[in-house]
Amino acid sequence: MTTDVGTTPRKPLTPTQRLKLFEAHGGKCALCGLQIQAGEKWIDEHLRALGLGGSNDLDNRAPVHVACAKAKTDNEDIPRIAKAKRQKMAALGIRRSTGQKIVSRGFARKQRTPKPSLPPRALFRDT
Repeated sequence: MTTDVGTTPRKPLTPTQRLKLFEAHGGKCALCGLQIQAGEKWIDEHLRALGLGGSNDLDNRAPVHVACAKAKTDNEDIPRIAKAKRQKMAALGIRRSTGQKIVSRGFARKQRTPKPSLPPRALFRDT
């Protein structure tokens, strides 16, 4: 049985796992490549987002600066996850509800009256 994309629960790392992750990457941000300084805030970022089929394994995580993680999430992950969800909904035939349709009573029909005929126009006049 396959696991549904986007249903993997997020699991926090223990302090020991965070240290192991930091040392495995040499203390460098996986997104910008700069060294993470002592005392500087950093988070463990999923390189492949959970909403796109990523896992909670340490090989899918890396230390990144907080600002780098926010930029990645806002500019890359969120639009791609939204697109994947739309594609999945379309493949399953799920449509967004547009609300109740408005039904009007309609308009009264007009009775057609024949137009009066006009006299023929003289195209050429000899004067």
